[in-house]
Amino acid sequence: MIMSERISTGNPELDILLDGGFLRNSMILLAGNPGAGKTILSSNFIYQGALNDEPGVYACFAETRKRLITDMKKFGIDYEPLIRRRKVEVLDLSIGSETEVQSALNQIFEAITTLRAKRLVVDSIAAMAMGLETEFEKRHLIRLLYRLILKTGCTTLAITDIPWNSTKIGESIEEFVADGIMLMEHNYDDTDNLKRKLRITKMRGTNHSRKTHRYTINEQGLQIEM
Repeated sequence: MIMSERISTGNPELDILLDGGFLRNSMILLAGNPGAGKTILSSNFIYQGALNDEPGVYACFAETRKRLITDMKKFGIDYEPLIRRRKVEVLDLSIGSETEVQSALNQIFEAITTLRAKRLVVDSIAAMAMGLETEFEKRHLIRLLYRLILKTGCTTLAITDIPWNSTKIGESIEEFVADGIMLMEHNYDDTDNLKRKLRITKMRGTNHSRKTHRYTINEQGLQIEM
């Protein structure tokens, strides 16, 4: 897999922190606490790409298609016109057994092929693996997903949740196969004010920021402090 061309993350500040954006065809693990803004960042990645003639697929495992489309409008991300123009597809997926894993991956592949998509979001790895019982099944799922990404050539954001007070990023394998890892965390300071921070802990082939960056969420989405 050759990775040299940069593509915008959809967030100007994040592009700067990543020395120009994501490497094309890479798989980025976006990890963070619930409510940290992972879905907003990922949705904007798909939205801005579609506006610039890079079709994208958003695979929803954690919430419904309708809920995602409605919620993202609050941040100026209106998927509906782009869906009508076949620039975006939002898939409503759920997995209850191992046999449904392949079905979900087939739907993702079909959507990517139909749209000739260049970008993919999987939201989330934990929700995708929820119906699987063994560690072997979960590892197999991650490998299947990674093969799908390699086959389609999509630049992919794979979301994973980090529970409060936990240091574990994912299901023990995705952080090793991912080309990059970004952490989004939030907590309350001593004055009970909510503080959000972003860190780029891994990004192959990229001279990325090593600092912790504060960010806020408003109607324009994520605003990252440089």
